[in-house]
Amino acid sequence: MVTVIRVLLTFIVLSLQHTAKAEFSLAQIPPLSNTTPITLVAEEGFWTEHLKQNMLPQFTAKTGVQVNVISTKLETMYTLQTQALLEGKGKYDLLSMEAGWAKDWASNGYTVPLVELAKLYDTEGKKALESYLKPYYPSLLNILSYHGEPHAIPYNNYVMGSHYRADLFENKTEQSDFKKRFGYALKPALNTDELLDQAMFFTRKKGDLLADKPLTHDFYGLALMSGNKPHINDEFSSIIWSLGGAWLWPVYNEQKQLTHFEVPLVNQEALKAADIYRKLLRYAVPGDEQFAFNEAANAIATGQAAIWPFAYNNLWSASFKVENNIPGARLGVAQVPGAHPYNGAYAFAVSYDSKNPQAAYWLLKYMGSYEAQYAYALGGGNPCRMDVVTAAEFKGENNRNVAGAFEASHVANLYWSDKVLEVGHFTTTTMGLIYPELTKACYAASQSNTDSAEIFIDLSAKIKYLQNTFGEIPALDKINRQ
Repeated sequence: MVTVIRVLLTFIVLSLQHTAKAEFSLAQIPPLSNTTPITLVAEEGFWTEHLKQNMLPQFTAKTGVQVNVISTKLETMYTLQTQALLEGKGKYDLLSMEAGWAKDWASNGYTVPLVELAKLYDTEGKKALESYLKPYYPSLLNILSYHGEPHAIPYNNYVMGSHYRADLFENKTEQSDFKKRFGYALKPALNTDELLDQAMFFTRKKGDLLADKPLTHDFYGLALMSGNKPHINDEFSSIIWSLGGAWLWPVYNEQKQLTHFEVPLVNQEALKAADIYRKLLRYAVPGDEQFAFNEAANAIATGQAAIWPFAYNNLWSASFKVENNIPGARLGVAQVPGAHPYNGAYAFAVSYDSKNPQAAYWLLKYMGSYEAQYAYALGGGNPCRMDVVTAAEFKGENNRNVAGAFEASHVANLYWSDKVLEVGHFTTTTMGLIYPELTKACYAASQSNTDSAEIFIDLSAKIKYLQNTFGEIPALDKINRQ
């Protein structure tokens, strides 16, 4: 009991310290002229419960504005909100989005530029907003911007990292055996060739030795998100980018204005990625069409696999359970093989038809404050603010169960700062429509009995059609990219 009280007191002290030094807090919200209740859409889970139980009651007490929460699953979130936005009846004041929808909704006028709101409601206008956004990763703000103007504030960053069993990599017997077999030291893979070596090496049968102990079950080198779900596309995208490719390329003029997209007729990097993925699958935990991030994290947590090479770092706390489940296990994190992790975030934005944009704007700022992101981090989320990620109490062994991947995420996010603008994935306004096609193609190409060339030629045609039919600018054929 004494230990529990000490932990709680420590948490309270840390929370108070960081609330005090936060750049923005409830105290800075001025009296609101509009107290019409607002409605917020949020994904089911820890963050939504934290909002409902802690932040929203405090916001209401400060402003007098009641906040209704529509909690929904990610699979229904896009359709639910898009339908309401098409009707234009002000059903939702604050929208919840996956990064891929940001430019889609902004180009349709569904979300309000944050600068426009700041000029209306913040005393210092644009200056106040710029100061507020400084701690956020540029990569995420670039993804969530439209024509250079941010439209949303991110709260959950899902940049990828490689989660691996550090205890196995550091075992002397495993290191010696790996060196004898492959001729180089056993360390986190820098590329997919090394990953394939490690996948083969760590795949064992029941009764084989692993770290000097006999296995009681089959063990696999990898956990991959290999189901017929969006996440397989994120793995393929990471591999394709590391090979120097892309699904579509943005082309800019001398004024740095986006003029058109180029789509490869035959996506050679996608073909190579399919070949790599099929080889990796031979050494991955068997899965069905539903096998995605939860299943991959669970495979690591329950001691079924050595490496989750394309893990979302916001699932670190899920992978970390291996340290409680398997005696002697220790989880490590590295950059993904190829060093081009999938990146993005979940975010909130103010809808164009909000019945109370004033309150929606201030709640948006409150939900993205240091205080909020700090609480989110302590709950196991992967924050989007550099000042939270690099806070002293999250370094080293402190809070490693929730913050163990923060440093790796920090490096990955900084790498993508402006590079997100160099691939079409984060620059097209049509990704909401293109993304499902990528998913279907990647899953089909991962199957051993399919023709990858035919799949990806057909995919390129669909990308061009969708971009030219629904996008703001055209997509052209790109035969060769120098």
